[in-house]
Amino acid sequence: MDDIQSECRAERAEHRMGESATMEDSWAIRQIAAAETRDDVFTIARAFYRTHGFHALSYLKPSRDHPGQADVISFGFPEEWIARYNDGLNLLDPFPSLIARAGRPVRLSHMAADKSLTPDQRHFVEQAREHGVTDGYAFPTFGPHQHLAAFGINQIDHQDRVEHADIPILHAIAQAAHLRIDQLEAGLIQRPRLAPREVVILHWIAQGKSNEEIALILGSKRPTIATHIKRIFFKLDVSDRASAAVKGVKYGIIDI
Repeated sequence: MDDIQSECRAERAEHRMGESATMEDSWAIRQIAAAETRDDVFTIARAFYRTHGFHALSYLKPSRDHPGQADVISFGFPEEWIARYNDGLNLLDPFPSLIARAGRPVRLSHMAADKSLTPDQRHFVEQAREHGVTDGYAFPTFGPHQHLAAFGINQIDHQDRVEHADIPILHAIAQAAHLRIDQLEAGLIQRPRLAPREVVILHWIAQGKSNEEIALILGSKRPTIATHIKRIFFKLDVSDRASAAVKGVKYGIIDI
């Protein structure tokens, strides 16, 4: 049911996009920037890529639970391929590492022909082709929180879609989507709660002030300031002043 609903949302977005073809690029980027959920981001991106003839979309990012592997979210692929991929074939997938190594948009068929592929990885490529996975492109994307991820687009409706693809535009949509996903998922992280006094002290820590200087500024005693700093370190899960300042800025607790 979720797949059907996602397909319907993508079709509606594609219809709206098609009403003003000359504005579709900027429309998609604006809509992605305003998306309220990750699913909305994927819906808009899918609709955009479909207007360019790419009917499958995948999003890859480094796995937090399984280092060295990638977590993959995909739409529009043959069901048999999805089942085969999730049944262990994903462990042979060479594309995440090849995309990261390239650091630029890459055509999938070019990566599939890479001479450095192992026999297992070549088996993966053969299985993908046998299950109807077509040529397309992979776009590395970068964000402030999830430093590296990638989008893949394929399942083309005509070979010309690949040959004459507008790579900069397609890549720009992928980058915009990743940045918005990054922002949305960062917002799910619970921000540490510091008391008002602790926020003030953290501010002065970030300004490079010593305990003695902070005590003079706030009219407190050094032991009191030291106690507050210990609490700040505990709440931010850090062990030094520089890390405390960095986390304070990261969570929006203080500005520098």
